[in-house]
Amino acid sequence: MSTIDGGRRGTRSAAGAPREQAQMLRYAEDVARMNRLRLAYERMVPAPLDPRQPLLPRAQVREATLLFTDVRGFTALAERLQRRPGLLLSILNEHFDVAVRAVTRCGGTIEKFLGDGLFASFGAWAPQADHPARGLAAAIGVVGANEGLNRRRASIWGFRLEVGVGVCTGRVVVGPIGTADRYELGIIGDPVNVAARLVAQSGPAEVLLATATYRAVARNVAADLLGNRLVRGRMGRVGLYRLRLGTEAEGAPATLPQSPNAREGASAP
Repeated sequence: MSTIDGGRRGTRSAAGAPREQAQMLRYAEDVARMNRLRLAYERMVPAPLDPRQPLLPRAQVREATLLFTDVRGFTALAERLQRRPGLLLSILNEHFDVAVRAVTRCGGTIEKFLGDGLFASFGAWAPQADHPARGLAAAIGVVGANEGLNRRRASIWGFRLEVGVGVCTGRVVVGPIGTADRYELGIIGDPVNVAARLVAQSGPAEVLLATATYRAVARNVAADLLGNRLVRGRMGRVGLYRLRLGTEAEGAPATLPQSPNAREGASAP
C-alpha cells in the first residue's frame, strides 16, 4: 500500500514538475518586470525623506522675481498631434531645452514644469540684488531662443511654436511644502499668482510685466502700459506692461549683469 501510494506521489510529482517550472519562470519574469518598473519610478520620483535628516528648514520671506512661460495654442496642437504623441513630446522637449538654457544662463532656478510651460525664480533661494533684471533678461531670452528654434524647425514641423511669458516681482515665502515623509522646497505668495495670471494673458512672443518688475528695470527697457487689469483670483488690480521686443538675438541679452547664481552649487551665468 505504501509502495502504491509512493508510486502515486512520485507520478504526481513528475507530472507537476513542468507546471511548477513554468510557474517559477512566470514568477521570475514578474519579479524582473517589477524591478524594471521600480527602477524607472525611482529615476522619476524623489527618494523618501530620510528620517535621520535634520529638521525641515524654516519658511523665509524673500524679495524675488517670478517667471512663467506658456506655449500658446498648445491645446490645439495636442489635438492635432493626438495620433503622434511621441512627436508632440519631442517638440515640447525641444522647446524646454532652449527655454531652460535661457533661464539658467541668467541665474534663474527652474521650479517646475507645468505641462507646456515652466515656472522659474530669481533671488528666491539666495540673494540676487539684480533679480528683476535677470528675470527680464531670461524672459527675452526665452522668446528669442524659441524664435531661433522656429527658424530651425518650423519648416520641418509644418507650424510655428509660440510662447508667452509673464513676470512679477515681490515678497514671497520660500520653504518646505508637503509632509514629513515627502516634501519639496516651494515658493508661494501673491507675486507667484500674479505672474501665473500674466502669462495666461500673454500672446505669442509676448512678455508681460507687472508694475513692480517694470519699475525695477524701466531705465533699461521700453514697454507699453496696458493699464490696471483685474486678474482671476485677486481682489486688486494689477498694473500691466507689455515689453517691446525687437529682433532679439537667440538666448539672453549680452548686457546681463553678473552676480551669484540662485542656488548653492550652481555656477554663475
